Formats: sequence, C-alpha cells, structure tokens
Amino acid sequence: MTDVPRVTTRVLAGVWPACTGALAVLCAGLGDGAWARRSAIAWMMGSWGARLTAQALYARGIEPPLPVPASFVTLPISALFFSLPALIATRNLDPSLSSVEIAASLLWMVAFAAETTADRQRIRFAAKPEHAGLICRSGIWRVLPHAHAVCEALIWTAFALFAFASPWGWIAVACPVAMTYVQLRSIVNQSGVT
Repeated sequence: MTDVPRVTTRVLAGVWPACTGALAVLCAGLGDGAWARRSAIAWMMGSWGARLTAQALYARGIEPPLPVPASFVTLPISALFFSLPALIATRNLDPSLSSVEIAASLLWMVAFAAETTADRQRIRFAAKPEHAGLICRSGIWRVLPHAHAVCEALIWTAFALFAFASPWGWIAVACPVAMTYVQLRSIVNQSGVT
C-alpha cells in the first residue's frame, strides 16, 4: 500500500482553485467553440482560481475560504469535475452569446465582487490583535454571516448557467450543487452541529 502525500492545508487550499482555473483556461484554449464564449468562461473561472490561490497562499491568520481536498489524490478529480462548466461551454459553436450567458456573466461579476469584498473585510478584521478568536460581523459579514459561502454558491451558479446555454449544459448544474453541499457541510462541521 502506498502512502498518500500529505501537505499543509494552506497549500492544498491554494492548489485546488489554481488547478480548476488552469483547466478552465486550458479548455478555452483548446476548445473549438466561439471565441467570445471561450474567452468569457476562461476569464471568469481563471480569475476566480487566481484570486483564491493568492488568498490561500498569502493571507495569514484566517482559515482557507473553501473546503480543501483531503489529498493530492482527490485534488485532480475535484479539479476535473469543477472544470466541467468550461469544458461544456467551450464546445459550443454558436457564434453569439445568448441572453442566459450574458445574465450568467453579470451574476458572476456581482458575486465575484461581493466575495472579494467579503474576503478582504474578513482578512482586515482578522489582522487586528484585539479580534483574535472573534467572528467577523462587520461589513458584508453583518448581513451574511457566511458571506463567502453564499458568494461562492452564486459564482458556481453563474458558471453553471453560462454552460447551461450550451449543448449538454445541464450537466454543469452538478457543480454548484456539489459546491453548495460541500460549503454547507463545512459550515455545519465548524459550528459543531451534528
């Protein structure tokens, strides 16, 4: 029996979104669909992955915002699964973006900005020594106690909606369902509810 390599949570938390975003960009580069669609999904998923990777690797004093794959064995499987919206969308040959794809892009912009803002607020809150051990309840966190999880679910809904306009796009709905499930399990585990 071989040992599964173990690394720190912070590294895995940074590698997973990087791999998922990179696979999305690779799908866009190799896809044979319309250029505008390939560019849009590559930009959305690539910037999502880059932002979360930078945050996981460089933000100190806070837990990683996403649940982390348990090992380097589950990481590629997870990255492949969550890159499905890009794989599906980049195969669509229709030359123009549909109203669903435009709406999905707008939803992504709002959710991405909200998630970035919420994470910056949480990092700033955690950096103050007087807040050690306290839960952030300022800014977006005052209205949404689990702001990152809500924004993450909206981002993945936007990815799935974007892919939904393509043939076989309904398959991408599995991604936001899985992400929401994983986020909810993480919240329940952190709160101690059984």
